[in-house]
Amino acid sequence: MTSSFDDFDGLDGQEPDEGLPPLLRRPEPVADPLPVTKLRSTRKELLANPEVSLDEAAANAVTSGAVDPERLQALVAREPINLLTAKPVVGGMLYATPPHYRYLDLDVLPDFINQRWADQLHTAMDVAPSSSVVPVYETVVDPKTGKPLAVFRVRMPDRKALAEAVAESMRKTYNAQNGDNVYTSSVLQQGVKEPLTLFVMRVVFYDDTEDTFLVAGDGNSRLVSMWLARTDGDDIEAAISACTASVIGSTERSGGRSRAEQAATRRRVGELTMRTRKNLAAPTLTEATRREGHTLAFPATVVVGAQADGGGPLADLVAARDDLLATLHVRVTAWTLGAQNTQGMQRVYRHALRERLVTPEVHQVLSGMVGTQAMHEQLRVPAHRLWAAAVHQHAVLAGPHADAMNLLIKQEFGMRKAYRQPISERLAPMALSAYRSKEGIEQPLRAFGNGGTITDRVWKQPWELTKGDDAFGVLDDVLERALAGEEDAVAELTVLGGTAAILDGYITRDRGSKEGTERDSHKAPFRATPVKLLTLLSKTSGGLRMLHSIAVAHVAADPAVLPKLFHTQEREVEGVMVHDGEPMLDKSGVQEILDYEWDLVHAADPAKALETIATNRAKAKAKTNVTSEAPEAEDARQRRLLEQGITGAAKAGRALARMSQKRGNQVFGTFEAVEALRVQLGNLDGILAKFGPADPSIFVVDEDIDGDEEDAE
Repeated sequence: MTSSFDDFDGLDGQEPDEGLPPLLRRPEPVADPLPVTKLRSTRKELLANPEVSLDEAAANAVTSGAVDPERLQALVAREPINLLTAKPVVGGMLYATPPHYRYLDLDVLPDFINQRWADQLHTAMDVAPSSSVVPVYETVVDPKTGKPLAVFRVRMPDRKALAEAVAESMRKTYNAQNGDNVYTSSVLQQGVKEPLTLFVMRVVFYDDTEDTFLVAGDGNSRLVSMWLARTDGDDIEAAISACTASVIGSTERSGGRSRAEQAATRRRVGELTMRTRKNLAAPTLTEATRREGHTLAFPATVVVGAQADGGGPLADLVAARDDLLATLHVRVTAWTLGAQNTQGMQRVYRHALRERLVTPEVHQVLSGMVGTQAMHEQLRVPAHRLWAAAVHQHAVLAGPHADAMNLLIKQEFGMRKAYRQPISERLAPMALSAYRSKEGIEQPLRAFGNGGTITDRVWKQPWELTKGDDAFGVLDDVLERALAGEEDAVAELTVLGGTAAILDGYITRDRGSKEGTERDSHKAPFRATPVKLLTLLSKTSGGLRMLHSIAVAHVAADPAVLPKLFHTQEREVEGVMVHDGEPMLDKSGVQEILDYEWDLVHAADPAKALETIATNRAKAKAKTNVTSEAPEAEDARQRRLLEQGITGAAKAGRALARMSQKRGNQVFGTFEAVEALRVQLGNLDGILAKFGPADPSIFVVDEDIDGDEEDAE
């Protein structure tokens, strides 16, 4: 007996929930999962195929979740014909099973390793590491043979961290592209018809236990939408809880899943299949049956083999994965430019490690896998995240293999030539990744991406990072050698001081600060890119001293330690000759403090600064110096003075508030002085309220008059 779609959707009450989308395809009954003991022959056939490069744990994950293991066994058997699908990738070939149905609940996780939103990279270097650490994944190498497998490995502290990574993946996927990336309605209408691509993932926990899953590559949105359809339909937290409980299990336990836990999951899937088959045979198709029936299983292909062009094992499965997905999905690239640059540079670093352009110890720092103390122990540079940023810059720009690193970057990002700014844009999210939790990090990222510290002396010329235990001692040593004319020390100080200046807002991108005529924040006497400004500073003794002072203040992170200003030219200042490298003193003889980007730009080239300021003032005067036919009325003049005074006071208050973040609240003066200002402001507010005009939109009702009128009536 056959039924039309109308039998399950319409006025006869077959669809009790009117909020569900119309049914286009009826769910089909699904077979119960087979006991693990009956899967041995399938696993044996899979491992016997010469194109397959899995170990036993990976083969278990591939076979255990198949709805029809016997069909999978026939598909992967070498004889009489090999039905594995060959997928050409750069450097070799991947081999995947033909489409077959898999249970949603068994061993399958959303993609949590190659997040397309992962420009906000948090690393172990950060002082406030986020829970959303981007997992670093790599190709598993068989410990017996030393050959790479078609299996990824990712390290996680415990099951709770794995669950958090999966939860973030599901939330980000659900919220991506303004909600247009969710296919819940489609799943509820007809299930999933387009096969997902799955990869084997080995999770190694910090206690040296491990677990093996399949992770979505192409089709992550569909997989998340299936969990949404299984649960509430639009409650992503409910979908996350269901996925975690079913696939990962308890997050309070350590280590991988036990056989008992996996057996319990298979029993629950069996119960679900039995209930769904029973309810599908009933005359009424309920909402629960529809949800469960369309989300029990989905079609998928699983990558089970990886072979290089020469016939041997494929060394870099991660790069092959990216290349394969680029051919499967029209929008496989990261959703943001920052994410694209982050993931691209991660691949560059991985290639550099494989080609021995960087050491394993340096690669750990570049990948953010170790903290500052471990970095110090491995590389002997000071244990501060400023040096983590410098390690990135040294490895890419000036290490012994800088040319080869540039070639890798060109290959990864499709560049014909490695220009300064494109390199800085790609490097920025990685070099500053240790500062991801810093408030307002977006501005430093833009400044670094606008050329950053890549002066001619820093780029493609040899320099090394000075080793030492004491950060301040290292900075003093670098300054001393730079002042003595050692070019490699000049480059090193440019990187350390320049990075600190970018992070602390003393250098912004070319479009960040506007030219002005008065010393102020977010203003500069003349416009200069970070590279041009650092080039100016690195060529004078005073500039080098300022870079050193900025780096010292950054490392100290103490309101009592502030960057100081130095003269960079020999010239006459108020009748006194000053020389390059001398402290810049105020009228009381105290060395001036660097508060704004304005100060640093002005000090870098005072002659150009004065010339530009004079030009801008002349232009402003020419625009406003218009003779009025009638003199300004006194009330208009007083209003103008009042507005200017209040605007200036508010501006000064905000500037002092910013300074107080670094120098403490003493920048406002004494308590008595501040109280006097507050009294004056209160008096002014009272004057404006008492003598100023009333709000014309307020209608005042005189109750006495109303009362008299009523009495008269």
